[in-house]
Amino acid sequence: MTGYAFVNYIRFKTQADAYTGTPYQNFSINESRTYSGVTYSFAPFAVSSGGGARGGERSDASLVAGCDLISVNLFAEAVQNRYILEIKTVSLDPLTFADDALITTEIWRVASYEMDTSNNTVTLRLTSPLDAVQSQAPRRTLSTELVGALPTSASLVLS
Repeated sequence: MTGYAFVNYIRFKTQADAYTGTPYQNFSINESRTYSGVTYSFAPFAVSSGGGARGGERSDASLVAGCDLISVNLFAEAVQNRYILEIKTVSLDPLTFADDALITTEIWRVASYEMDTSNNTVTLRLTSPLDAVQSQAPRRTLSTELVGALPTSASLVLS
C-alpha cells in the first residue's frame, strides 16, 4: 500500500513584489517547517485551486481557514492591500514527512474574503494574477509583425 503526504506553503507578497507577514504551512501541527531557507509557522488552512474552465484556465481559487480574529484580520489586510499569494505544494516522504519534491508553485491575486459563521470559517477568494496587472500591461493585439503568419480559421488539420 502506498501513502501520500502533501504540504502547502503560503506567503503573501505586496504589489511591489516584496514578501510580507508570516509564512504559513498546513501540515505540521503546532510546529514550524523550513522550506528553501524560509521558516513557515503552522496555520490550519485548506487550499482549493478550482477546476477551471475550458482550455485549462484556472481563474479562481480559495484559501479557507477557521473564523478567528487572526485569520479574519489577515484576510482583511490582504484584500485591503491587494496582496499576491504564493502557494507552493510540496510532496512529503510518507515515512519521515521530510520535504520530497515541489509539485506546483501558484501565484494568485487576493480578491475578497467572506465569513461563514454557520461553519465557523473564513474564505479568501483568489483570482488570476493577470487580473492584478491588467491595468499596467500594455494593450497589444496579435499581428503578423509581432508573431508571423496568423491562422485565418479555427480549423486545425493534422496530416
